[in-house]
Amino acid sequence: MSRIGFLADDLTGAADVLAQAHARGLDAALSLDPTKPLPDAADVVGIAGPSRSLAGDALEAAVRAGIAPFAAADLDVFLYKICSTFDSSPTVGNIGRAIEILHEQWPSHGAIAVAPAQPEFGRYTAFSQHFGAYRGEVHRLDRHPVMSRHPATPMHEADLRAIIASQQSGDAPIAAIHLPAYTDGTFSAEWKTHRRESGSFVVDAVAPDQMDAVADALLADGHVALVVGSGGIMAALARRRARGERTASAASVSSGPTLAVSASASSTTADQIAHAVGEGWVEVAIPGDAFTQDRPSGAWVDATAAALADGRNVIAHTLRGTADPRMLSGTVDSAAVGGAIGRLAKIMVERGLTRDVAIFGGDSSSHALLALGVTELRVSEQFVTAGPICQADAASAVAESRLLLKGGQVGPVDILSRFVGNPTSSRGTS
Repeated sequence: MSRIGFLADDLTGAADVLAQAHARGLDAALSLDPTKPLPDAADVVGIAGPSRSLAGDALEAAVRAGIAPFAAADLDVFLYKICSTFDSSPTVGNIGRAIEILHEQWPSHGAIAVAPAQPEFGRYTAFSQHFGAYRGEVHRLDRHPVMSRHPATPMHEADLRAIIASQQSGDAPIAAIHLPAYTDGTFSAEWKTHRRESGSFVVDAVAPDQMDAVADALLADGHVALVVGSGGIMAALARRRARGERTASAASVSSGPTLAVSASASSTTADQIAHAVGEGWVEVAIPGDAFTQDRPSGAWVDATAAALADGRNVIAHTLRGTADPRMLSGTVDSAAVGGAIGRLAKIMVERGLTRDVAIFGGDSSSHALLALGVTELRVSEQFVTAGPICQADAASAVAESRLLLKGGQVGPVDILSRFVGNPTSSRGTS
């Protein structure tokens, strides 16, 4: 059976793809190093890069390097995996430019489908307008309480066609398949028509069965089909290739004190940090000068080590919500921030102070794992939606650790209590 390949624009997004495949009985593997051969013996194989946080030449180089290993691979579908919130800009995480580079790699492909909806996670596309759920309400992307105020890529437009057009250098056409096509019998014909064209086309979806229709169209292409999308399209592809749902097993628990490191400014993450502190976790605020340290040192490192040695769980963070005064201390790139939290985790693991590590952040998480020497990941356990527990390769600093990878918007408020094994609310996912 041909494989499904993907390049994710950040690490937690890649973990979401792995989780969707793993949940449906497929073997999935992820590489963080595009210079190495793709992992073997996997139905779904991917590479995670930091392009969501990159700009200009750095972004172009990362996308080209990430897709190169797939050029000669036997694939049915290749997914350029983006966040289901579509947050990007002409300067940072440029999705439109990534689409142009995909065309350069596969020049005879025709128009590329753009399908970022993830209905199971509260992300919807209707008449090319993108929406996201937040605290029980659904908001248009440009009015979303979090994404409209994202510190790196605030979204002031909801029409995906306009967003893509603003990010591309030329005038490549951007068409669309809208919701009525699913019920009036025109979906297949519209898909085939658009695929024969150039540029890209946005595909609406507000329900899982509509994502399944997109997956069917991709798998019926007859050769590698390209799609730009989120974990929603991977879930649909996995349903179509499923070997059966995995039987749920007893959730694992921490073997000792747990370390969580966070570089997320999300209010969702801020609430999770507050909950953990309320449950007795030791809070360590990482200062701005940590981002330039090759080897973390200072009172904050000592406090982290002392608390773990005392058997206490620790949450160390670079921000606690957008109101954190550290937000005003200047612009620091994701590589520096992610590297800092990764280096802190590495020190604590190498000292034997913890074997259970949670990494919070989307843009920064790839850099954190690179600082930990991770080159390959596989899901070891389903956890919360888009937040799996993973195992790293044997050569990494965290080879024997449980790793929870969580994007900024992901997870219930008590996610850290659940990871430790002491949930304070029901175990339903979020």
